[in-house]
Amino acid sequence: MELKQTILFLVNPFAGKGNALHTANLAIEKLNSIGFDTELFISNKIGDLSNFVNKYKVENISKVAVLGGDGTMNEIINSIILKPEWLAIPYLLFPCGTGNAFNHDMNCLTNEQAIEQLTKNEWVMVDLLEVKTSQSTIWSFNIIGCGLVSSINVLAEKTRWLGAARYNIASLINIIFNKTIKTKVFVNNEKVEADFCFILACNTKYTGKGMKMAPMAKLNDGLIDLLIVKKTSRLKLFTLFPQVFSGKHIHSPILQYIQTDYFKVETAQNYLLNIDGEVKGNTPFEVIVHKQKLKVLTFYK
Repeated sequence: MELKQTILFLVNPFAGKGNALHTANLAIEKLNSIGFDTELFISNKIGDLSNFVNKYKVENISKVAVLGGDGTMNEIINSIILKPEWLAIPYLLFPCGTGNAFNHDMNCLTNEQAIEQLTKNEWVMVDLLEVKTSQSTIWSFNIIGCGLVSSINVLAEKTRWLGAARYNIASLINIIFNKTIKTKVFVNNEKVEADFCFILACNTKYTGKGMKMAPMAKLNDGLIDLLIVKKTSRLKLFTLFPQVFSGKHIHSPILQYIQTDYFKVETAQNYLLNIDGEVKGNTPFEVIVHKQKLKVLTFYK
């Protein structure tokens, strides 16, 4: 007897504006009406979604729909990487977060687009990033950063009541403080040692809320796009900031833009890391690109 193939919905009801569960119910109703079988798994607290790999048999699941933000997707990826059989099926991230950076790259910015993609069997393989710290290994699909970009994320989390604007406000406040970190970066057989404003590694073009941080990035090219800004004046940072929405910032003389499949960061003291929009881990760390590791439903090619 053939096993029933089911679309599994993994829902973080606390993501973004808190509409992920409502969105999931609407999507399930529509998919059921046209003959698809579905299953709903709702997270009640941080870490719940990681357990889905133990609750369900992968052979019964045809697709996985993730309803949350980039941080929710990060939790899913760090779960399935420990159960490689779950990498054989395709995933789809609904735009239910605040920034939705990954959805910008995948050209899936509405729930209607996401539902339509679930009904099809069109997918691509995208790269994943292995982040090794002294304490643990964390996997990423979006961004890894330290310095200014981590400080921005910490403040943005504390001001979630501001909605999507919190990223811009947190950026401007942190530029005013203009703190730097003393760091060594090893990339493409070179060492760069200086006081840095920030180091940001991007797998996606976008981060934050519509910031086109790495305009040359491709999700499946086997490369990470590394942006480095050394210590500079507040004025230059303020001049740089509005350009990140168009991608013109990469032409600034205060920024280095490097593509690589590996880099390492060494620091004398520990600094927080921003991994896929979540504060996870500390420096020092190294990043290894694993080409075309995750199967993602999309019309994008």
